[in-house]
Amino acid sequence: MEIEYSKTRSSQNKRKYAAFLQVIGDETKVPLKKSKLNNSQKPDHLLNLAEKSFIYLHKNILKTKPKVIAKTLQRDSRTVVGFIKAVEETDTFHGNHASKGRYRKGGSSLGSRHKDFLRQWLESGEINSVRGAWKKLNSIRNLKKVSYHPVKNYIKTLGGFVKPGFKSEISEKNKNNRLKYCEKFKNYSFKKVLWTDESIFQLNTNNTKVFHFKGQKPPKIAKLNPNSKIMVWAGVSYYGKTSLHIIEKNVDTDEYLKILKKTRREILSMFEGRGPWRFQQDGAPAHRPLRIRRYIRRWLTPRIHPHPAQSPDLNPIEMVWAQMKVLVEKERPQNKSQLKIALMKSWEKITKDKIIKCIENMPEKIKKIIELDGEIA
Repeated sequence: MEIEYSKTRSSQNKRKYAAFLQVIGDETKVPLKKSKLNNSQKPDHLLNLAEKSFIYLHKNILKTKPKVIAKTLQRDSRTVVGFIKAVEETDTFHGNHASKGRYRKGGSSLGSRHKDFLRQWLESGEINSVRGAWKKLNSIRNLKKVSYHPVKNYIKTLGGFVKPGFKSEISEKNKNNRLKYCEKFKNYSFKKVLWTDESIFQLNTNNTKVFHFKGQKPPKIAKLNPNSKIMVWAGVSYYGKTSLHIIEKNVDTDEYLKILKKTRREILSMFEGRGPWRFQQDGAPAHRPLRIRRYIRRWLTPRIHPHPAQSPDLNPIEMVWAQMKVLVEKERPQNKSQLKIALMKSWEKITKDKIIKCIENMPEKIKKIIELDGEIA
């Protein structure tokens, strides 16, 4: 593109132009005759320094209208008007990238000091985003400025920002009790223990993963109403499992005692001829009354296996319940009656081998708890 300028100037305009040159400096002089502006090497919406000087001269000194300037430069009038407005706001030809939150230009590689700072901040949790890390890094005086993407790429090699999962807070007293339990039973086989517990199953759990193809809408499952819940009770051991009991009401002492009476014979047949065995239950309110413990000691076994508070990870049946919930979700129950059927089908699919794997994992779990000083593994 060629731009031609008129050689005839009034004496007043010549004086204005000379004063303009003194302000902007010799390096930004606008050619008086002809100048080729190579637009093939830059986007159409960007102006080079010669064009910026031309616009500034004609708008502020020669008082030319922006539309006429744009027509002369063969530019979009919005580009010219935008530049004029930006100069009026900032008093400079430079872009206002910082005020718009854009990334300032900097070095394309990180030095050892940059990496040390980033590691230190990530380990202490002082930053929670890549942008925050980049801004904090460039705010340090006497440290070479760096671009955004090198910071992003380096942090990516270390890991990523994720939402932390919830973790139960365990009191010091319960930590000590967990450690005592683990030290006592770290070499125990757990073959002759019946692990019992309740669990809640409900509709709309949505545990099953489905594949999502790129470019397609994310898959959705209709939320069922009402959100029915069912509580169940069962026991598992190295030698098998009890029947699954669906609890229609809230679990209280009377309801729990009824379940124990119903399952008494199948529990005893499970351990028949195997010598002394232990009955395990947690510290739920329905399990604590004296008459419950008396019934277990008289009609089941005199040995009740201890269970420290806040210790779901020390009961293998919790892993069995996790497998059950996946199986139930695959059945896609639509109402409470279908949920009951799905529970019974899923319980039948829990094989003896799966239960044995969960129980045999106990020594390894106990070892981890000891290493973590009583925290949940």
